[in-house]
Amino acid sequence: MSKLSFLKNMTIAFFEYPFKRNKFKNRNIWLVGGHAGDIYNDNSKAFYEYLIANKSDEVEVYWVINDDSKAIDKIPGNKLIRGSVENYLYYYNANAIVFSHSPSADIAPYNFAVPVLNKFHKKVIKVYLNHGTISFKKRKPMNARFKKLIDELLASYNLVTASSDFEKNIMVNEWGMCENSVRIVGNARYDLLSIDDEADTSSNSILYTPTWRDWIKNSDKKFTDTDYCKSILDFLNNKKLEEILKERNLYIKFYMHHLMHEYIDDIEPNIHNERVIILDKSVILADEIRKSLANITDYSSVAIDFLYMNRPVLFYQFDIDEYKEKVDSYIDLDNELFGTVAYNVEGAVNGVVEMINNNFSASVKQIDDRKMFFKYNDNKNCDRIYSIITEKINKENRDE
Repeated sequence: MSKLSFLKNMTIAFFEYPFKRNKFKNRNIWLVGGHAGDIYNDNSKAFYEYLIANKSDEVEVYWVINDDSKAIDKIPGNKLIRGSVENYLYYYNANAIVFSHSPSADIAPYNFAVPVLNKFHKKVIKVYLNHGTISFKKRKPMNARFKKLIDELLASYNLVTASSDFEKNIMVNEWGMCENSVRIVGNARYDLLSIDDEADTSSNSILYTPTWRDWIKNSDKKFTDTDYCKSILDFLNNKKLEEILKERNLYIKFYMHHLMHEYIDDIEPNIHNERVIILDKSVILADEIRKSLANITDYSSVAIDFLYMNRPVLFYQFDIDEYKEKVDSYIDLDNELFGTVAYNVEGAVNGVVEMINNNFSASVKQIDDRKMFFKYNDNKNCDRIYSIITEKINKENRDE
C-alpha cells in the first residue's frame, strides 16, 4: 500500500469517526502489531496470544497485519489490515496500542506525523515492547532531518518495557526515553520459554541465527562476494561439522534474519551439508527457540532467550572489528559475552563440538551472567505488562 493510500484511508476514517463513535462506545479496544505488519513474531505475538487466552472478557484485542503477509493465516483472533480505513477507525477508538517497532510501522502508518489527525496518536496509550532485549546493537545516531521527529516519537511512548536495570539505563540515558515510562517488567516472549528445563532432545536441533548487516544491504557488492555470505557458507559446509552432526544425529536449523531474507536464494543453493535445515522467513521463531538445544549467533538478541533458558550459546563473530566500527554493542563484546566465542570457522566448529560433548550444558559463567539481563525469571512478564497498561488506562480515565 502506498503512502498516498495510507493518507487517503486515515482521512476517510477521520471523517467517519464522529458518525461511528457510538459503535465503539464502552469498548476496551487494544491493537497489537509488529514487524511492520509482515511477520507474526516476538514480544507482540506473545502478548497478543496472552490477551486472547487470559483477558478476552476484559480486552477486545486486534492484530494489525499486511493483507499480503504470509503469516496472516497463522494468526488467531481478530485481525485488521494494516493501513485500511477499518484499521485507522479502530485505532482512533482504541484505548491502547502495543507494538515492537513503532506505532507507524506496526499499528497506524504515518498517523503520528500528520497534523490534526495525529491527535489520535497523542490520545491513545502507546506501549513499546521492543522486539528483543537491548544487547548487541547500538542505536544509530538519527539523520539530522528526522532526529527531532524521532525523539518526539520516543518521548511520546507512555509505557516502555525493560527486563533489567541494564536495559532501562540504556533506554533512559542513551535513547532519551522518559524514566517514569520505562518499567522493568520483563519481555513478553520470555513467558513462552522454559526456565532451566532441558530442551526436548527429540528435536535434535541447534538454532543458527546470524543477524543482519545494513552496510551489505546498502552496498553494490554482490552478496555472494561478501565476507558475511562466505563466512556463513564456510561454516555450514564444513566437513568436520557435518560429520559430528551425522554421528550424533543432530541438525542445524538456519534462520536468515528477516531483514536479510532477500538474499536467501544466494545462500540456499550453496549449502551442501545435509544436516542443515533452512527455516522459512514466516516460521514462528519462538517455537524454534523453545525446541532447540543451543544457539549459534553473531550478535542476535536470540542469544538472550537461550541465556534465559540456561542453554548454551556460541558466538561466531567472523567480522567483529567491522561490526564494532559500524554498529557497536551495548554489551562489551570483549569482556561481557556469556557464551563460547569464535572468530573463524575452525573455532566455531570446535565450539559446536564442545557443546555437543558437554551434553548442551550451560557454563557456570553463563548461569551467573543471567542476573545482569533479567530482574525476573518467573514466566509472569505478560501479567506485569497487562497490569501496567490497565493501570495507565485507568489513571488516564480518572484524569479526564
